[in-house]
Amino acid sequence: MYNLFMPATPGSPEPGDTHGLWADLHCPGSTPAETTFTVLGLPYDGGATIRRGARLAPERLRRWSHHLTPYTEDRTPLSAVSICDLGNIAIHDPERDFPLVRQRIATLPNIPILLGGDHSVTIPILQAQRLRYKDRRFGLLWVDAHPDLCDSFGGSPLSHACVLRRGLEVGIRQEDVCLVGLRSWEAQEIDLIENGGMHVYPMPLVEERGIQQVAAEVCKALAVCDAVHISLDIDCLDPAYAPGTGIPEAGGMSARQVLTLLKSLVGLPLVGLDVVEVAPNLDPSEATVFAALKIIMEFIGVVSRGIP
Repeated sequence: MYNLFMPATPGSPEPGDTHGLWADLHCPGSTPAETTFTVLGLPYDGGATIRRGARLAPERLRRWSHHLTPYTEDRTPLSAVSICDLGNIAIHDPERDFPLVRQRIATLPNIPILLGGDHSVTIPILQAQRLRYKDRRFGLLWVDAHPDLCDSFGGSPLSHACVLRRGLEVGIRQEDVCLVGLRSWEAQEIDLIENGGMHVYPMPLVEERGIQQVAAEVCKALAVCDAVHISLDIDCLDPAYAPGTGIPEAGGMSARQVLTLLKSLVGLPLVGLDVVEVAPNLDPSEATVFAALKIIMEFIGVVSRGIP
């Protein structure tokens, strides 16, 4: 059985906290069936190939969520939604534990918000989401500096560089994948990028067309899907906005570009979000943690606007 545990005193504010867990949206004692979102932490960074520390992110994201307010930046109240935070799933051996993560997420009745961990934890997330929507057309918005399309990397098919390749293997159609913010490539990824039929928006193209045009094209491509998951690697952001990540790539998206992209998704059938590769130990300012929190809260706002 998977090891599920709660973070220390998740519902008890500490001195100086201004709000409860997840900006007062967490409902202590609730179940996923009673709430809009389920938060699960996946504190694992064994799939990272260079600098580690992403395993620390779920704790720091929860800690600073006590200082967020239950409003989006345009003052939309989030009173129509609620969160059940189930704590973390411990991952020690991905071959053994990833199937347990997949099983747990696949049984959720609401919208999961998954806190990585390195990007390898998205392998069981995509497998679980594909199971949840196995009879429906499933779309994926991939926001990342890297396509993670390697078949194997560093001798492992479960590396954080292989995530999207594993996702395609579970039946995600290539034409239902949009990749935004890319700016780094491995040789084994090039054929799929150039000939695979995915919608690819590298950073030079984002700069050339503008984020609003790219967002419109992404929405058009994903509008044919019955369910859309977002996988966001924090290294999609330029290191000026998010230095605390394992492989920072210069020339990335601004925080405003990412938020503009997210806000364009209102009306799409959004069914989940994972935010990965936040490494608090690599950013003493914790600006990277706060950038991730801003993205999570604005995602919640996008979903909230779609609720009748």
